[in-house]
Amino acid sequence: MPRLSLPALLAAAILMAGCTSTAYTPEPPTPTSTPTPMPSPALTPTPGPTGIPTPPPGTTPAPASADTPASTPEGSYDPNDTMWGIFSGLDQTFEDTQLALAGAVAANDVSQVPIIVEIMRYGGGLDLNEEYRQALLSLTGQDFWLNPPAWNAAMEWLGPRRDEFPPPDGYLDWKVNILGIIDPRMAAFFTSVPGSERIDLTEAVWGGVRTDGIPDLQSAPTLSPDEADYLDPRDRVFGVSINGEHRAYPLRIMNPHEMANDVLGGEPIALAY
Repeated sequence: MPRLSLPALLAAAILMAGCTSTAYTPEPPTPTSTPTPMPSPALTPTPGPTGIPTPPPGTTPAPASADTPASTPEGSYDPNDTMWGIFSGLDQTFEDTQLALAGAVAANDVSQVPIIVEIMRYGGGLDLNEEYRQALLSLTGQDFWLNPPAWNAAMEWLGPRRDEFPPPDGYLDWKVNILGIIDPRMAAFFTSVPGSERIDLTEAVWGGVRTDGIPDLQSAPTLSPDEADYLDPRDRVFGVSINGEHRAYPLRIMNPHEMANDVLGGEPIALAY
């Protein structure tokens, strides 16, 4: 039976700054051999790599209600049961999700809209995406697949309407379960860091990289401007000046690292890109 998978998406911000007096030593040329790919996250995108790795130690288990049908023979309905029915773990089946989505539509449970929008970014194949599409069409009147990528279109539409579509009250546990499958440290952040309870978790979206998956620069060596002959005149740099000490961080070197930790003018700094 088809199984759900989780994705690999990465967002980056572009920033420019002026030149200054020193620059980093260029890194060695990239080997011509194919680099070793990063481990595939616990859930994979559509399109994207497939394969589901074993959940890491410390993954938050789904509560017992995850196996409870979205609606009972007695006719009672629990939004939390439906939420866990839509996705509860790596052993999720297409039939489980299909049943839960049908229950949400039958109950007109709009609290499942942010749940469906979030989990659909992790893919699952054409059949499963069609189930998401029909459920969202019934609950919102919107066909997000008319403006691909559907997940981005749904997120943009849902953003200013979050008050109209609050998730079930057990959403924190559900969210932590997903993040814990990817990396237990991400789950711990939302359950142990002071102040994290003030975060709207529906707006906290995994960026596609495991914790510390991109190595930062740590006090990298520098060159004088005359020695930095690997730079072209039009190359962009991040220029930083603190207490009379100046440094240029070339964009081409910052780009694969996204962060530089350094000491400049006697002050510790962190440059994020």
